[in-house]
Amino acid sequence: MLAIIPMTTVTQSEIEQYRSQLQEYPDALIALDVLEECEGDLEYAAETLAIKSGELDNDLDAKNPNEPSWLEKSAEKLRPHICTQAFKDVLSQGFAVALGSLITAGVYPGVPLTLVLIYISTKNLDNFCQDC
Repeated sequence: MLAIIPMTTVTQSEIEQYRSQLQEYPDALIALDVLEECEGDLEYAAETLAIKSGELDNDLDAKNPNEPSWLEKSAEKLRPHICTQAFKDVLSQGFAVALGSLITAGVYPGVPLTLVLIYISTKNLDNFCQDC
């Protein structure tokens, strides 16, 4: 039996909000451009960027549909860094400040970081971190 994972989408309005907040981060703007080209499909956009950056092989057809997606796996890698009170305090200062802190800390390389952080924020940080 195949697991059906609901697609996480971001609206055009939300993309524009992120774009206005992230003007100081060229890599984030690239990620948002790809998200827009993928019609807000966060998973597809993240995998597209991961393939372009070499973080993911372009063999998605061979992927087991019951395995967590690249986006879910990437979010899990960030869990130790974002499920802390210190990160929650930074996030309360705004999405751009939170992204900047992760970039500065070097916790996750590559352009897809923006989309991973958007994914986590769509899940609600407290809900995402409740298993920590």
